[in-house]
Amino acid sequence: MTAARTHVGYRPPVTPTMWERLRRVNPLVWDSLLAAACLVPTVIAGFVAPAEATAVPAQLAFVVAAYASLAFRRRAPLVVLGIAALSTVGYAAVGEGPATQLALAIAVYTVAAHLPKRVVAMWAVPIAVTASVVEQLDQDLHKNWVELLIGVTFSVFLPILLGRIAFNRRARLVRDHERAAADAVMQERARIARELHDVVAHAIGVMVVQAGAARTIVDRDPTAAKAAIEQVERAGRDGLVEMRRLIGVLTSDGAGDRAPQPGLGALDELVATMRSTGLAVEVVRAGEERPLAAGPDLTAYRVIQEALTNVLKHAGPAHARVTLGYEEARLVIEVEDDGVGPSANDDPGHGLVGMRERIGLYGGVLETGVRRGGGFAVHAEIPLVQNGSS
Repeated sequence: MTAARTHVGYRPPVTPTMWERLRRVNPLVWDSLLAAACLVPTVIAGFVAPAEATAVPAQLAFVVAAYASLAFRRRAPLVVLGIAALSTVGYAAVGEGPATQLALAIAVYTVAAHLPKRVVAMWAVPIAVTASVVEQLDQDLHKNWVELLIGVTFSVFLPILLGRIAFNRRARLVRDHERAAADAVMQERARIARELHDVVAHAIGVMVVQAGAARTIVDRDPTAAKAAIEQVERAGRDGLVEMRRLIGVLTSDGAGDRAPQPGLGALDELVATMRSTGLAVEVVRAGEERPLAAGPDLTAYRVIQEALTNVLKHAGPAHARVTLGYEEARLVIEVEDDGVGPSANDDPGHGLVGMRERIGLYGGVLETGVRRGGGFAVHAEIPLVQNGSS
């Protein structure tokens, strides 16, 4: 098997920006920094206090436990809340002042922002309210029940309110993304159905033309008539395969464009278009290139087109590499870039949904994700149906 490689407009990889690197930092790191930012000033304040009020080891132990546990607040919200509540009660018994109230408030907010309402009502509210009331009663921070209620409101109920606002906003975004993805599936299936109609209509048109030609020349040129009939058979097999793919695909009533659809033969033109926008693209072809059936050919082209379009939209200054691997029974496509990739606020992924729908029609697989070292990668495998195969 021979191999051919073509390099177009190569440019060295672009180093990810500082903001992109920060955006990819593990949340555990940020929570650890938050815990340290709260713990260090509190401990320092205990040591610089007047001599008669200098922090004792027991007080420091409760303070350290309360704030250090915040490093795991998003991994185990209820556990962290329990530790913060026990530390608050323990500190109130051996020390003076609201040294652990901030830890309790952050833990309550985290539970409300990440766990269901039922869990918050059954566990977070009783634990947090009990700890806050015990602390205020033990340290005599209130003068009447109104001040006690105000203290509990600011240390418990206000963080819960802010946390539920964050929780509901996140849930609303998830619902919107799911709804948009479902709409994208319907729209993409309708578009796929129209394009498959084009492929089948093209095959039937070839059959009609070749059959008519064979009928007119069968008496005077049997060899040419035989060749025409072979074309009819080949086109019929291709059309039958595509018609089977079409079953189950939802169609729309729109007229749509019935023009012939592009394939990998138009890849160079697509790459030239992308380069004209400023995107450096490298194309690598491996394996023995050969003509593909119309459906897989169109699918391969659309996958590459969508992947490069996403690089333009989301990657920023970047270099993209398209790899086409022609294997015996499948076509392997990889599109990688070294840009910043899509952010959490970007569109939920209509293009990725479309790629998956297209490839799924042929029993292929699609994998997408962030590349190690930065950038985004699309890996697709499309089973190949040879022309003339049954």
